[in-house]
Amino acid sequence: MSKTALITLIAILLYTGGFFGGAKPQPSGARAPSRQETAAETYGVIRANTVAVHEAPKSREVIAHLVRGDRVAILGEADGWYRVRLANGQIGYVNTFAVASSSPSSVRRTAGKFQVIGYYLTDSRLPSLPSLQQNLDVITTVIPWMWQVSPSGLAETDFNSREVAQALQLAGQHGIKSQALIHNVGATQAGAVNFSGSLIHQVLADPATRARTVEAIYRALVNWGLSGVHIDFEMVQPSDRQNLTQFVKELYERLHPAGFEVTIAVPAKTQESYVNSFSGAYDYAALARYVDAMMIMTYDEHWRGGPPGPVASIGWVERVIRYALSAGVPASKIILGVPAYGYDWPQSGRGRAVTYSQAIETASRHGVTVQWDDTAKVPYYRYGAGREVWFEDRSSLSHKLELVKKYGLAGISIWRLGQEDPGIWTVIREQLR
Repeated sequence: MSKTALITLIAILLYTGGFFGGAKPQPSGARAPSRQETAAETYGVIRANTVAVHEAPKSREVIAHLVRGDRVAILGEADGWYRVRLANGQIGYVNTFAVASSSPSSVRRTAGKFQVIGYYLTDSRLPSLPSLQQNLDVITTVIPWMWQVSPSGLAETDFNSREVAQALQLAGQHGIKSQALIHNVGATQAGAVNFSGSLIHQVLADPATRARTVEAIYRALVNWGLSGVHIDFEMVQPSDRQNLTQFVKELYERLHPAGFEVTIAVPAKTQESYVNSFSGAYDYAALARYVDAMMIMTYDEHWRGGPPGPVASIGWVERVIRYALSAGVPASKIILGVPAYGYDWPQSGRGRAVTYSQAIETASRHGVTVQWDDTAKVPYYRYGAGREVWFEDRSSLSHKLELVKKYGLAGISIWRLGQEDPGIWTVIREQLR
């Protein structure tokens, strides 16, 4: 995932939902519904594997748990919550996205056997919601950026809970799965905000902290009615290699029996190196045993801190795929991570991340023609005083989709919704049927 795109997105908001508390004892007697409630109510069906019923919206008090297929009477809706009556007559509140729409979806899905996964951020400047709304027929899973781990367990959030609830409700109404992204972005030793190896070391190295974190993730998934979890721990120290695998194993063993999916993002590599500071901690084969899917981040081949070049050249991407397969990762578990962004580099110094639209607008403003690198199979151009831009578009994605089909991979994950060339969706519909 593009690290530069994250720095401006980290706003610490404490989510006060129910995952810090236990279930409240149920009352001995359930009251009958009022006449007004009976006249106004409609019905819904729980779509999540399991979901908490709260005493009040955003309350920590959980009065019951429901499972997929349970039927509830919907008495009202406000701010992303349904007021519902359970089969035993209890009244409580559940997140709207955990309840299936009472009317069938009018969207005909065009996705075939391949997964099309979209990372989702609540960024007002580059929103992900329009991309989700316009491509409900092809997206199979949405992964919103949600919780940060901490030494005390899962506690801090970096997202607009109302917008995420809206997106998850929309996804659920159209049969799209949802996984919470759990990350280790925090203050680094240098004082910057980025993926923190020291933060995640505190979580991974201590068995008690691992257990607290696993349990906190479980409770969060239950309370939000999500399909699963997506682990995005980056810059993990090579010395934590076994600890990372152990954490994922413990997470899988806690979540999978409860019906939750577990997926993980891993850095791209073309060979094994146990001491590489970027990728040494990730044991592809071992991790693959404890996840439903592995999103290999085949991007940042060239990054903003290095020399200009393709973000994901076709030859490099294919070498990454071949290595993953040779390392023992089943093709059926490999999700090819594809970038929707690029970089604009100065003649010297660090580059800056750009979206597809920004790249095209800059070329137009400076009157330059976008070129095509036929070896890397990506677009690029140069402008101004030695500036160089490499980015991704529908044509570059088309070549990557051919690799997905060639090697029988499970699908693609797009980092991220809102940055992409709108034309990629037509390509996806045509090539991944």
